[in-house]
Amino acid sequence: MVKAVFSDVHGNLEALEAVLRDAREQGASQFVCLGDVVGYGADPDACCDRVRDLGGVVVRGNHDHACSHRSPLVWFNPLAAAAARWTRDRLSAENREWLRSLPYEGTSDRAQIVHGGLDDPRHWPYLFPGEDVSAHFRRQKGMLCFVGHTHVPVLFAQVEGRVRVARLSSFRLAPDDPVKVTINVGSVGQPRNGDPRACYCLWDTERGVIAPRRVAYDVDAAARKIRAAGLPELLAERLSLGR
Repeated sequence: MVKAVFSDVHGNLEALEAVLRDAREQGASQFVCLGDVVGYGADPDACCDRVRDLGGVVVRGNHDHACSHRSPLVWFNPLAAAAARWTRDRLSAENREWLRSLPYEGTSDRAQIVHGGLDDPRHWPYLFPGEDVSAHFRRQKGMLCFVGHTHVPVLFAQVEGRVRVARLSSFRLAPDDPVKVTINVGSVGQPRNGDPRACYCLWDTERGVIAPRRVAYDVDAAARKIRAAGLPELLAERLSLGR
């Protein structure tokens, strides 16, 4: 079985539809979403509808939480807070309740699924290369975990207690490998590693093969919608930069 694992859609309908189309063309029959369906982009309701219709595993991201609650946004930067306030006012009651119902972590074929680090799923810690991620690995129960949140695809591997970090590329994880692997699948709607194309991963659960995918989409259309909605200009500009 081939699954599409994706994260950080951030209200970008053009990017989401391009990813779903590509995933189905590549043979994906199930979908896993690692959170942040909304926030930043101009199509929060439509993105929620698309992800809900997939019927797959979905976990809660920090923007999903912020946009579906009326709590203070003191832990968001001004740009993210402005987008969250805009999104709060435009989500349907049904999608708001759906976002509120999402779990903080989950599983799919024995892989753990979480938006940020496993060490504190309710507060979404970032897993950055070069920083100590040992607390995350202590809570990783099995061989494989998928995360999002940083918008940058990367692979963390713990081998004999030591953590190694690598650029994410296609690889095969054998059942008897003495390793724990955490994969950040990047971002569908707001990539931040200099490549503006939408990013996600294909996961062949039978063969153990995990392959990142980059998908071009209509960036200009997504940016025009952001500007027309009156959202901050930087949210439109950054889409073409992948930053």
